[in-house]
Amino acid sequence: MKKVGIIRFSALGDIASTIPIVRGCKYPPVLVTSPLGKALYEDECDSFLVLRNKSFKEVLRLLRELWRGRFDMLVDLQSNDRSKMLTALAMTPRVNSIGINQQQQTTKILSDIAQRTDCFYPLDMTPEKREQSYIVLNAGSSEKWRSKRLPDHKWVEFSRRLLDRFGLPFVLTGSEEEREYVQHIARLVPGKVEVLAGKTTIQELKKLLKEACLTVSTDSGPMHLSAVQKTPTIGLFGATSWIKSAPFGPWSVALYDHVYYAEGRPPSSSRLVVDDYYSNIRIEEGLEALRPVLC
Repeated sequence: MKKVGIIRFSALGDIASTIPIVRGCKYPPVLVTSPLGKALYEDECDSFLVLRNKSFKEVLRLLRELWRGRFDMLVDLQSNDRSKMLTALAMTPRVNSIGINQQQQTTKILSDIAQRTDCFYPLDMTPEKREQSYIVLNAGSSEKWRSKRLPDHKWVEFSRRLLDRFGLPFVLTGSEEEREYVQHIARLVPGKVEVLAGKTTIQELKKLLKEACLTVSTDSGPMHLSAVQKTPTIGLFGATSWIKSAPFGPWSVALYDHVYYAEGRPPSSSRLVVDDYYSNIRIEEGLEALRPVLC
C-alpha cells in the first residue's frame, strides 16, 4: 500500500473543493492542511499533518514531519511557494501544479493534478436524486467581500419563486460575522425560515448542506461544500469568476447577470468594489438547468 500525502491549505472554499479528489484516493491519505482543513475533513480522513500557523518555525516543524513520514507520493493541490518548497525539501516524488488557466474551473485544475499519478480513481460525477427536505440560502459574505452580496430584492424574488415551486422551508447559513446581515435577509424571506448563521460547527454545516434539497449561494465556502456533496447547487456570481470558481459537478450551475456581463466574460480578477452585478440574474435559469436532479 502506498503512502500518499495531499497538501491543501487556504480558505474554506478552496479546501472544500478538494473533497472529491481526497475521496478518490486509492489509499487512505495523510492530509497536510491547516486547522480549518482538519476540522472539515475529520470525518473523511484518519491522518493529518497540520500547519498551525505560517511562521518559519512552524513550517520547519511540518517539514520535519514530512521527512519522517516516508511518503511514496506527495500531491500538491495548493501549488503556492510554501507548498512547493515543502514538497521539494521533503525529497519525495511529487506532482506539481499544471499551469493555471483563469478560464478553467478550479476543480478541473485540481483533478488534472491528481490524475497525473496512479494513486487516484476518476472523479465520481454521478448525480444523486434528493428527497424533499429544505432549501439552504447562503446569502452572506464577509465585510471584505460585500461585493458578493446580492441586493435585498433579489433574495426576496428568489425565495418567492422557490417557495412557489417547492413549498419547502428555508435555512439561512453564514458565519458569526455575517449573522446580523443574514438575519436582515431572513426577515424579508417568505414562508418558514430558520437562521443558523454563526450557530454551526464546520461538521454541522457540512451535514446540513449534504441533507438539503437545494442550495442557493453566493460564491463562498458553503457553496463549494454543498456542491462537492452532490447537493444541487446554484452559485450566484458577479464580483468573481463563474468559470474559474464554478461549483463542482453536473448537479450544480453558476449564474451571472447577462446584462452587466453582456459579452459573457467574467471579471479578470475578483472585485471588491460594490456594484450592480446581480440585478438581472434569473433563478429560473438555474432551476431549468438542474431540473433532472431537483426534488
